[in-house]
Amino acid sequence: MTIESWLAERTAPGTLGPQAERVAHILARQPQFASYASARGIAERAAVNVSTVVRTAQQLGFEGWPQLREDLRALYLASVSSGDTTLDSAATEPAAQMLRQDANNIAALATPDNLAAIRATARAIKAARRTLVISSGSGAGPAHILSYLGSIAGHDIQLALDSATSQAVQVARLGAGDCLVTINNWRLTRTLRGLTRLARERGATVSVLTDLRSSPLADDADHLIITPIEATHPGPSLTGVVAAVQAVLSELADDDAARASGRVQQLWQELDLMDDQP
Repeated sequence: MTIESWLAERTAPGTLGPQAERVAHILARQPQFASYASARGIAERAAVNVSTVVRTAQQLGFEGWPQLREDLRALYLASVSSGDTTLDSAATEPAAQMLRQDANNIAALATPDNLAAIRATARAIKAARRTLVISSGSGAGPAHILSYLGSIAGHDIQLALDSATSQAVQVARLGAGDCLVTINNWRLTRTLRGLTRLARERGATVSVLTDLRSSPLADDADHLIITPIEATHPGPSLTGVVAAVQAVLSELADDDAARASGRVQQLWQELDLMDDQP
């Protein structure tokens, strides 16, 4: 059982309220941190007050935060497949702990459902007349990687990261035979949600990379890739998101992609663009 499904079993959709939902999202997105954090630590990451954390625990059927944390910790430790359960934040240096967490995020990414969605996303990009990639905030980094390396491999992949109005113009041009890839992690903007829905309504194939299976973006996704983003510091880790992008790119690799990449590199050499030319 995932942390997200465990939480879903304990409350009906839409009954927690906005602030309590933010607490629940911390539990689902950062279970390692939450398994050992104080109520104040959870409140700081969720940007709520401590009493909201306590009320959320009670809404989920617990007497208070310590009781919820105890059950959450047991569930999380049971889900750690590596057998390394030395997870206290004081156990290692921050850098080493973050590297270990990123390794866990990548391992959690490789589920059968995710692998199937990754392969389907690559097929959609290959078949599309053109592909548009949209994101916001920290998701811009993985979006750039997909667009840039996918373009070098010979695919018409365009990036839309400018203003909401500019993104809307580009999404409005999509139709049947096109593909939209939406990359979202941490907070979801209204713009990103609306543009993803617009692409689906216009007939484009929609692939979504997001960190929660319960994300509103899932309603408009033909293919859904769940990317763990837990970090040992405030905010998301993007390592799992980049790994998912790299997995899609690996599925795009074929003889045509190799020839396209070779032509690009030959062009770079002819234009003398690189300082490491032989």
